[in-house]
Amino acid sequence: MTVIPGAQRRAECLLPPTLITLAGLLGSVLGGPAVPSDGVDGVLVRLAIHRHQVGPLLHAALQRCEPAVADDLTCDLAASHCRSARRHASDFARLQRIGAMFAARGIAWMALKGTLQAGQLYGDPALRPSSDIDLLVAPGDFARAVTALAVEGYIPSNPPVPAGLLRAPILAAVRDVSLIAEDDHSCAVDLHRRLFLAAGARPQRLRLTPGQGPLPTPRLDADLACYLIMHGAQSYWVRLKWLADLVPLLARLDDVEKDAISVRARQAGAGHSVAASLLLLRQLFPFTQMGPLAPWLEAQQHRPAVHKRLERYAQMIGMDRDWKRSPLDNARVTMEAYFSLFESPWTRAGMVPVALLSSAVRRAAGAVWRNDRALTRGDAPPPG
Repeated sequence: MTVIPGAQRRAECLLPPTLITLAGLLGSVLGGPAVPSDGVDGVLVRLAIHRHQVGPLLHAALQRCEPAVADDLTCDLAASHCRSARRHASDFARLQRIGAMFAARGIAWMALKGTLQAGQLYGDPALRPSSDIDLLVAPGDFARAVTALAVEGYIPSNPPVPAGLLRAPILAAVRDVSLIAEDDHSCAVDLHRRLFLAAGARPQRLRLTPGQGPLPTPRLDADLACYLIMHGAQSYWVRLKWLADLVPLLARLDDVEKDAISVRARQAGAGHSVAASLLLLRQLFPFTQMGPLAPWLEAQQHRPAVHKRLERYAQMIGMDRDWKRSPLDNARVTMEAYFSLFESPWTRAGMVPVALLSSAVRRAAGAVWRNDRALTRGDAPPPG
C-alpha cells in the first residue's frame, strides 16, 4: 500500500470536489477513463468556461458522456468552442502575416503556446482557448521586432514604447512588451526576449528548439515540457487549462525525453517547483503517462520544499474566483510566485533589481503615455 505524506493529503483536501469532477470529465478527451456527467450543473460549466478556460474541452468530453446534459448548459459550452475557434482562426491569420513580416526583416522568432501549440497537442486547436499571442525573439532582435509590429498596426501598450531617446532604455529594462492590435483591441501580442524574469545562467539552461515550417513553434521535447511546467508554476497553476496541456504533451514524449525533464528542472534550479507541479498533475489527472518520472516523484514528494509548493498550487487552482488574488493580476503574489519558482538564493537575489527596474519603467511609461496605456483591457473582472 502506498503511504501518502501528510502534506500531500492536505493538498488533496484543498482541491474542491467541483474541480475534481471537472478534471475527471476532461480526462475522457485526454486519454483517461470515461466519467458519468451526473455532476454537471451551471456552477461547473461556469467554472470551466470562465475560471479555468476549458469550456471547449468540456464540451468535447460531454459529447462522450451519459446521461445527457441540459440543453442550456450544452449551448453555453458549444458557444465557448465557437468563440475559441474564431479566435484561433484570427490568431493563425495574424501569425502568418507576422511571420512573413519577420522573415522579410531577418528576425528569428517562434510562437510560444497559443494556437500553434494547441494544434500540436489537441489536433483541433479550438479545444484549447488562448487569450494572447506569445512570441519569442532573440534579445538582439527585440527592439526591431517591436518596431516591426508597431508598423504592422500593433500598439505597444504595456509598457508604452514611444519613438525617441527613451525608446532604447525602456526596451532594455523590460523582458516583454504587450502590443494591442489596432484593429481589434481584444487581441494582444506578448513579445518576449527571454523565457523568465530571472536573467541568470540557470534559467537560461532551457533551450527551446523550433520545429520545421513557416510558422516556427517549439519542438515537443523535454525543454518545452520543462518550460511549460515552470511557466505554470510561475503562475501558481491558477488555470486548469495549463495543467491539462501537460497530459497530451507527456503522452507524446518517449521515456528518454520524460527522464530528461527532471534533469532540465534541476539544471534550471527549479526541481522542487517542477516536482510539485507534476504531483498536482497526478492528483487531478492520475492516468497521465509519467513513465520514468514516477520514481523521481516518489522521492521528491517527501521533501518539505515540494510539499509547500504543492499546497500553494492546490490552494490557488482550487479558488472559486481568482480575480486580484493570483499572480495574473496581483503584484505581490506575482513576485512571491516568481521567487518560489527557483531554489537558488542567487537566482532569487538577481531577480530583485531586474523586477524593481522593470516595474518602475512600466509604471513611469504608463503614467506619461496614457493614450497607449489606455488600450489595455482594463481592470474589470472576467465574467463569471
